[in-house]
Amino acid sequence: MNRAKILKIIAAVLTALIVALTAYVVISIVVARSDGRDVELFGYSMGIVLTPSMEPEIMAGDLIVFTHADISEAQVGDDIVFVAGDGFDAAVRGNNVVHRVREVISSDGVTRQLVTYGINNHGDDASPVTADNFVGICIFHSSWLGAFFRFMINYGVLILIAVIALPFIVGQIIKIIRLSRRNDEGGADSEK
Repeated sequence: MNRAKILKIIAAVLTALIVALTAYVVISIVVARSDGRDVELFGYSMGIVLTPSMEPEIMAGDLIVFTHADISEAQVGDDIVFVAGDGFDAAVRGNNVVHRVREVISSDGVTRQLVTYGINNHGDDASPVTADNFVGICIFHSSWLGAFFRFMINYGVLILIAVIALPFIVGQIIKIIRLSRRNDEGGADSEK
């Protein structure tokens, strides 16, 4: 096989992988959002930070990646994800929040509650986190990926359609141009 064919095959495989990955991400986001679940990709959950309570370390709009865990795995200093309860503003209540653990309250060696705070807030959260509203432990955050995923959430379906449709449309345009050229060449021969 010559070099050009090998490069064509590599380009086709990479394009197929990008289309498949884009489809997987977009479909995962759409399905998770429609079911009211956390977006999960490759075994990790993720979300977009809604408030500036953890700034300047974790900015509003950042993407956070977290693992679902048992409350007993959380330690002082961990950034954890939990469902906001009555002590939060109505706009945040019922949504996942990422805050830092200040204190672990346990009895008989079993974790019962976590006292949490937003590093940009002026005190501890109104209610401790319990096993009922504990979701997981934050392992990563990124402003750049947050912007990317917000864009994908808003325009991902359109991008997926474009990525899938674009090669088809370009192929059809090339076919039309080739047919047009053949017709022009055939028409010129018949006029002679």
